[in-house]
Amino acid sequence: MSQKYSITCSAMGERDVALIKSLLGIIGKVGGAVWEYREEEGADVVIIDTEQSRVSNLKEQKPRAIITYASPDKTLIPNTFALTKPARARDLIEVLTSVQTRLTSA
Repeated sequence: MSQKYSITCSAMGERDVALIKSLLGIIGKVGGAVWEYREEEGADVVIIDTEQSRVSNLKEQKPRAIITYASPDKTLIPNTFALTKPARARDLIEVLTSVQTRLTSA
C-alpha cells in the first residue's frame, strides 16, 4: 500500500501554484508514495517561495518538511529541501523522493 502525503504552497504567486499543481497531477506517484495538493493548512510538506515579498502563513502551519522555491542563484534556508525556478517534473520528483526518505525515517 502506498504512503500518502499532502503538499501545499505558501507565499507563492498564482502561476507558480498552478505549475506545482499541474506537475503533481502528472507525477503524483513518486517512489511508492502518493502526493496530493492540499489547499488548506495542515499539509505534510510546504513549498515556500523565498523570493516573494508576501508574508507566509508558515508560522500557523506545522509541516513535516519545507521545500524552498527560488532561483538557482539565491541563498536558500539551511536544513530545507530546494526546488529551483522554474519547477520541472524531474526536479520535483527528485525533491519529493528526498522528502519521502526523510519522512519515512522520522
